[in-house]
Amino acid sequence: MRGSSRACSAIGDVEGVVVLDAGALFAGVQLRLPLSVTTSLVVDEVRDEGSRTDLERALEAGKLLVIDPEQEFIEEAIGVARSARTLERLSRADLGVIALALEMRGCGKKVAVASDDYAVQVTALRAGLEVIPIRYRGVREAKRHNPLGQSKWRR
Repeated sequence: MRGSSRACSAIGDVEGVVVLDAGALFAGVQLRLPLSVTTSLVVDEVRDEGSRTDLERALEAGKLLVIDPEQEFIEEAIGVARSARTLERLSRADLGVIALALEMRGCGKKVAVASDDYAVQVTALRAGLEVIPIRYRGVREAKRHNPLGQSKWRR
C-alpha cells in the first residue's frame, strides 16, 4: 500500500472511490454516489449558491470527503501530465485531482476520475486511471465508457 495512511484511513474499507473535479461538483455528482472525494482546491472553486448548497449537503451526509494529496503524488501527477503533454493546460486544482486519484489507487482502491475536462481525462488515462465523463462522451482514448447514469459506482 503506497497511499498515505491519513488518506487511506479517511476512505475506510470501500472498494472503489470516484475523485471529482469542479465540473463534477457543479453537476451535483457528489449527491448521486455513495462516496466520492475531492481536494480543497476544487472545493474553493465552487462559489455559486446552488452548487455550494449541494456540496455542503454531500459533506454533511458523508457522501463527499475532502482530502488533499501528499506531495509525492502531486509530483507523480506532474510527471504524468508532462508525458501526456497536458501540463500547461492543467490548473493546480486539476493536478490535485489526478494526484488524489493516484494516492487513492496507492491505497489499493479501484479509482475513477469524474471530469469533462479534456486535459484531465487525457492525463488520467495516461496514468492508467478510469475516466467517468459527466455530460459529454469523453476522449476517444477512453477504454471504458462509463456514464454516471449507468455506473458501477452507484449503489
